[in-house]
Amino acid sequence: METSIRVSHYMPDVVLSSFNDQYIHPWKDVGGAVSNIGDKVGSSLLSTPLDASGNTGEAKQSTAEPTTNKSADAIGNPVVLVNNVGTNLVVPGVTELMNFPSTLPQIMAEWATAPASLITNVPSDVVGWMTKPSNLLNTVTGASNLVGGMMPDIGSMAPTASSTGNQSSFQGQLQDFKTMLSGAASAAGGNDMLCPSSADAFGVYFQSDADSYFWRSMIPLDLLYVGSWLPGYKEVSQTPILSTWGSIYPRQGQLVQQHPVKASAVFAKRVSTIILNAAQPHIYSRLKGKSPHSFVWFAQVADPKFSMVYPLPSGCTTFGENDSVSLISYGDGRTTTTNGHVWNLWTRYECCKRKTEIFLFAVP
Repeated sequence: METSIRVSHYMPDVVLSSFNDQYIHPWKDVGGAVSNIGDKVGSSLLSTPLDASGNTGEAKQSTAEPTTNKSADAIGNPVVLVNNVGTNLVVPGVTELMNFPSTLPQIMAEWATAPASLITNVPSDVVGWMTKPSNLLNTVTGASNLVGGMMPDIGSMAPTASSTGNQSSFQGQLQDFKTMLSGAASAAGGNDMLCPSSADAFGVYFQSDADSYFWRSMIPLDLLYVGSWLPGYKEVSQTPILSTWGSIYPRQGQLVQQHPVKASAVFAKRVSTIILNAAQPHIYSRLKGKSPHSFVWFAQVADPKFSMVYPLPSGCTTFGENDSVSLISYGDGRTTTTNGHVWNLWTRYECCKRKTEIFLFAVP
């Protein structure tokens, strides 16, 4: 009988960015190049040039409500190469979107537990998707076909990210993480002490302009979720009562939030809930466990956390702290002139190196 050590750790799988337009992308080399392609795709899908995002004020009941509009993307962190042998060219696609109608029973089950009066706020076309699944299927199929026609352009995102990433000036900041992980592995006896990441370096998991139909609410499928209508439900918050951040749903590029760092954090959270889950109503590629046979797995891509990479690198955190009575707000001192921010999405892995074909048991 042979034994190996069971280890648990986090990996910075994906780089999440939020920005106003591709010309001032905070990850200029890689994200900017990918965003240029996304802008072309989005413009073709909507048959109009995409307007830049930014901050506006919407007059509602004589009150100026600060509305933030952002683009966002999720790109595989090159640091995962420290313990991954190879990488794949990942690009957003329609596979998960086509599976979205199969989740309608779960969505309706959630509505069954919501206040009965809530449904009166929902537009008739959204109710039509609920009551007539064929309408939902037709909508999803139509959008998928249109996006499918743009796949040659979307497919160029990953090679572009990879080729520009090899000379990216952003590598200096990412190298810090690679050095940290390599040092930890060496101190423990090599990369056997690290579970392989499931992310693909420079893989493009999400690009909001390629997702324009849904990120810009042209086809607002996220309005099917109860969280889009029930205040206080599915909030980015660590407390059940008060949130000063924003709602996860609907997962679109618009948010009522006056603090640019908090807004960026909410957009990062929204994108993470898209790419970490199956059958979401968006154009994306899912980040899921690869489960290489050379390891025995106990957890993969679990318990996500975030850390700021730009403008001020910081440690891991869970968004949503209640700072309503604090003299300073989360993100103070971390703003940028362009309101562009970059985060690492960390997920937890737990594994042990497989020594034989037959696995007997694990000691907690």
